[in-house]
Amino acid sequence: MRIALDAMGGDHAPYSTVNGAIEFIQDNSLDSPYVDLYGNQDEIEKIIDKSGFSSDKITINHCTEMIDMDERSVKAFRDKPDSSLVRAVSSVKEGKSHAIVSAGNTGALLTSSLFILGKIKGINRPALAPFIPTQNGGFILCDAGANSDVKPKHLVHFGIMATAYMEHLVDIKNPRVALLNIGTEATKGNELTRQAYPLMEEHVSNFIGNIESRYIMEGKADIIVCDGFVGNSVLKLIEGLIKHLFSWLGDSINSKTTSKLASPLLKPAFQDVKNVLDYEEHGSTPFLGVNGIVMKCHGSSSVKSIKNALKSAAKACNENLINDIANRISKHLIINSELENV
Repeated sequence: MRIALDAMGGDHAPYSTVNGAIEFIQDNSLDSPYVDLYGNQDEIEKIIDKSGFSSDKITINHCTEMIDMDERSVKAFRDKPDSSLVRAVSSVKEGKSHAIVSAGNTGALLTSSLFILGKIKGINRPALAPFIPTQNGGFILCDAGANSDVKPKHLVHFGIMATAYMEHLVDIKNPRVALLNIGTEATKGNELTRQAYPLMEEHVSNFIGNIESRYIMEGKADIIVCDGFVGNSVLKLIEGLIKHLFSWLGDSINSKTTSKLASPLLKPAFQDVKNVLDYEEHGSTPFLGVNGIVMKCHGSSSVKSIKNALKSAAKACNENLINDIANRISKHLIINSELENV
């Protein structure tokens, strides 16, 4: 197995990407897949040489271009064919690699994946599906930003794809699927959610109904389905709230003498919560629906995050995730014909 890694993608690249690949290979020893690094060869070699690491499990593919985080996605894809991101995605299409991992420009990665790899038959709208850790384990949010406007049948597809991912990558069998809404009744919400409800009830296994946003962190559902506009807003709200909450608690403790004295006792509890909410444990977000394993890492990904993203990509390949999603969707192709105008 070979995994393509966009070595120049991310705020801390190529340091985090190259060292993440090294740690991934060291952790997996003889069973490790090969990691094909795409990027500036001189920069990559300097980092590898400094680490003292040597293995034939890492290869370097020199690229003359890189896509910046703030570049327009379609223009970057068209103007920079020799960029590390585009070359890495192309390697999957060409059969040189089995998966692609990148912490680079999200829009450029999604655009490149759609244009180069295409979509799984029956899927109209691929979706981003991050795993959100919680006290009770966590849930998958699908879609988290790939599609601002969707149709009811697309939400059905999101539920089916996320179910496959949850079963294979998170090892939760028959996960509970809920539709994000402003109330639990089937008649609640806008036209999209009202039309999607009965369709999900019929076509998505273990659909448990609507869920309100105030309950999504309580472990009531394993998969939360919504359109990308809502999903991205929810994701950023959670990220911002967690960051603000820890900062707020820290300031509150440091502002009072009695709290400062108790700080050594409170620190382990705070660290436990931080560990649970650490996105780096999962490392990446899958782009479900494209015809290939595409894992998107956070732009500020660390070495640990890249290493775990490579682990997820390898597991997705071993579990034949793409074939399973294709098989599940093929059983529901009637959805597309029945709901062509819905």
